[in-house]
Amino acid sequence: MADPGNPNLEVPVFFEVETERLRLRTAYLSDAKGYAPMMTSPEVMQWTSAGVPITDVDVAEQWIKARVLGRDTFKLSVELKGSLDDSRQPEIIGMMGSDHWPEIGYIFHPGHFNKGYATEALRALVPAAFERMPSAEQGGYDFLLAGTIKGNTVSGRVLEKVGFTECETTLQDFENSFFGKCDSVWYRIARPGKTLEELGVLPGTSSAKDGELPVPPIQ
Repeated sequence: MADPGNPNLEVPVFFEVETERLRLRTAYLSDAKGYAPMMTSPEVMQWTSAGVPITDVDVAEQWIKARVLGRDTFKLSVELKGSLDDSRQPEIIGMMGSDHWPEIGYIFHPGHFNKGYATEALRALVPAAFERMPSAEQGGYDFLLAGTIKGNTVSGRVLEKVGFTECETTLQDFENSFFGKCDSVWYRIARPGKTLEELGVLPGTSSAKDGELPVPPIQ
């Protein structure tokens, strides 16, 4: 626990889940070295709120803190499993999860694009997120929300493969240093046993919990 007196600086409760090729576990500040190849990559950071690579150590620390600390944060480091006889530390190839329900987002190491890792990891994250996130009856949500910058079709395809539905596009509501002002595309997936229609979160429907959309999470 980083600061017992400040819930925004608490280290979240440990969590992990494994897939065939990956291990997703609670993200820590000590993972900064593993995130460096992503944070310094123009190809990755153009799709984030930063818009440009983050190379300053202090700025990078603040960027990571904002995503991994907090009592209710559910942000996971995605590790590539090594062979059973591999004594090296597992390589961190991504970060995904939520720091503000019901939003989720992710970034991945550019050296591991086009290998299906994001889809594999997201398939493991979604049920875990629904288990962790309070339901609507508990004051939470019965859907997950993911936003992409319009034009980021790769992330859109990943979300759709896992079961997310494209719900709407909001105009000129996002801005970063690379694209300037741009449109956002929003995707949702319902909690098991629910549908987006009955929740009122599809175009042409309404929901008491569905107010102004936040900015897109990291992608």
